[in-house]
Amino acid sequence: MSYQKKILFLVPDGVGVKNYLYSKVISYLKQTNVKIVIWSPLPEAMFKEVSELHQVEIDYKKIKLHSESVLTRFYREATTYARLLRNSKLKQNPTILSNWKLPDKNMKLKALYLAAMLLGRYLAKDYNRILAFEAKSKKFWSKKIIGNYRAELDSLQPHSIFITHQRVANLMPICLAAKTLKIKVVSAIFSWDNLPKARLCIDANIYLVWSEWMKNEMADYYPEIPKEQVKLVGTPQFEFYLDGSQKLDRAVFAKQYGLDPNKQWVCFSGDDVKTSPFDALYFNDVVEALKPYNDTIQIIFRRCPVDFSDRYDEVINSNKGFVFAIDPLWHIPEGAWTGYVSKYEDVSMQVNLALHCDVVVNLGSTMAHDFTMYGKPCLYLKYNPVFDANWSVERIYQFQHFRSMGDLDAVGWILNRESIATQVLKAIQYPNEIGRQRKVWMEKIVLHPIKNNSELIAKEIL
Repeated sequence: MSYQKKILFLVPDGVGVKNYLYSKVISYLKQTNVKIVIWSPLPEAMFKEVSELHQVEIDYKKIKLHSESVLTRFYREATTYARLLRNSKLKQNPTILSNWKLPDKNMKLKALYLAAMLLGRYLAKDYNRILAFEAKSKKFWSKKIIGNYRAELDSLQPHSIFITHQRVANLMPICLAAKTLKIKVVSAIFSWDNLPKARLCIDANIYLVWSEWMKNEMADYYPEIPKEQVKLVGTPQFEFYLDGSQKLDRAVFAKQYGLDPNKQWVCFSGDDVKTSPFDALYFNDVVEALKPYNDTIQIIFRRCPVDFSDRYDEVINSNKGFVFAIDPLWHIPEGAWTGYVSKYEDVSMQVNLALHCDVVVNLGSTMAHDFTMYGKPCLYLKYNPVFDANWSVERIYQFQHFRSMGDLDAVGWILNRESIATQVLKAIQYPNEIGRQRKVWMEKIVLHPIKNNSELIAKEIL
């Protein structure tokens, strides 16, 4: 079969596979008779499901993502810190600086970060300095590395390159090589909370954002990027909830996981360790508060997809028959969590959790939006389970992306342990009285109608 164009997907890790490769983006591209090519450091087997799902032949090439030179890393970290200082001042929000963390164990890297902070403070005083040093950081990429990528791209001749998320700095030499060949690079901004964090680590011709809110953020944080290069297309991850083929009958889903279909199901969705270091304490509080209602309620625990700790195990093991752990489904290669790739079955699992659970409880999770897709309420935990000088729940909800909520009644709030049961029971019995404006918030976060998002993304790639 002859193809009109080749589209190169750069997949640096497993983070974007579920949203961009399992969604309908490839299906829309397939309709235009394009050849899908994937470059990734992940094993080829990780993409077998993508090929089978879309019934499309994929050309795969395993690539090595090269490390930055010391000067490239130094200048990039310095400009990152400078941007965080600038963003924090711009938005009058000191929590933005919490995205800067000094390495604990690697002393050489810690020294580099400390030096980067010193330079970053100087750069933050003048935005042109930030831009100048970002340009300087690119100049210290190995010409040999860029040249090798250029030769491979020249041989492949892709129509365009799509990067599944913008956070991996090791992709920069591919972007630089593509620029010399005038190959269009399109990058998704992966999450609604990424832009204030100065995590735009690559150069692209087109940046895809979820919403008008994010488009305005791009203008604030990256005024040097022309507005016409920022495209409002939404995100495909919520389209799965519109796909009827993903939905299971409640009795079938219950049997699959040993649940009682006649009871109300409360979903507790976990957070990552960094965001919620005391999440296991929250979980225990919710379990203990709802135990008196175990004749009518069961708790389903879904851990955060990037949390592989054992911190919840004691609560789960001590409450069998009442608490049911339904973990995310992953292909698990060796190495860090960024190498984990969600299985396609995980899409169905998450859809059916939102479909069949009555309410979701968590600390500031995006799962609030997932449940909104089926008109279900979310309860955000907002009390400190313990005192810790380095962490507080108040600080979490001051994060910049939560400002999108404004004064909207978008979620219910659990302000102390004593109110857990009351709020959960209210959410079950009167779901429309909790977070009455949840849909308004979601429309602010994600472009509607959601069913068009994959198609819009495909059009930009083409």
